[in-house]
Amino acid sequence: MQNLKVIFFLGVFLCSLHGRADWRAIVERAGFFGKYSLGVSYEWRPEHAVDFSAGVYQIEAQDYYQANFVYRYSRWNVPFYGHNWRPLQFGAFAVYALDRDRYFLQSPGKYPYGDYYDETALRYGAEFSSTLTFFPSRLAVALRVRIFDNGLIAIYNNSERDIQYYVSSGLSLQYLF
Repeated sequence: MQNLKVIFFLGVFLCSLHGRADWRAIVERAGFFGKYSLGVSYEWRPEHAVDFSAGVYQIEAQDYYQANFVYRYSRWNVPFYGHNWRPLQFGAFAVYALDRDRYFLQSPGKYPYGDYYDETALRYGAEFSSTLTFFPSRLAVALRVRIFDNGLIAIYNNSERDIQYYVSSGLSLQYLF
């Protein structure tokens, strides 16, 4: 949990160095970002944003934590009856599991060599989303679809793939500061 706090506050600090921008508080039913996650989003221009969040996932009814980071590009910002709609956003994300007993950055010593299995604590992938921001309430709702790195490889290499292991969706509620 201590690592999660350090990662989160470092991300907020780095974002604050840029100057004037829009901040959003995020609550998400998150798919690959955990059963749910809480975090902040920082937009330094209407097209560019980064999100930092802490997610919670369960294994055998016990809660574990992960840190999430997303860069998101929004090419289109469409006025929509006095609100703002970003119909298609593209992004890249990274997820870092903080449970050292179940996940690793290199294969544990019991395997023949250090990279015997792929790392599991750090995963990354692609994100596609759409966000609608309501004014004057400054609330937003977003739908996210995320694909893990191994899912992108499986889509290319494996005709017998089971998409549920590689693709996840999330629903986000946001407040624009």
